[in-house]
Amino acid sequence: MEQIKGIFKKATLVAVIILIYGVVIKNEYVYVGMFSGAIMSIFMFYMICIDIKSIAASESVSRKRGFLGYAKRYLVYGIYLGAMAKFFGLPMLLGSAIGLLNVKIIILLTTLSENIKRLRDKFLR
Repeated sequence: MEQIKGIFKKATLVAVIILIYGVVIKNEYVYVGMFSGAIMSIFMFYMICIDIKSIAASESVSRKRGFLGYAKRYLVYGIYLGAMAKFFGLPMLLGSAIGLLNVKIIILLTTLSENIKRLRDKFLR
């Protein structure tokens, strides 16, 4: 549970950094596209956590419930990216898609960091 809270904190920090960076360089693709993508990524990760809690709390775990949660999240992703492409164009779509990778990159970097620390402690001490 602490790792999930840490992921939320780090992802929120990265989203704020993206917003500040976009405002400083005055690029709407960064501060609108990437920032909204990062916020959407955090929201979708929250939806995954809620789905996992509901599946774990229920006595009968069904594939249908898991698939519906999965389909719902990807439908929201599709609507979001479609709206960005329709109203703002291809550059905003690309910025938004990069922003959607926020939580995934945080999880990857956290895992790599923990593995590097484990290897360092194992072989260098």
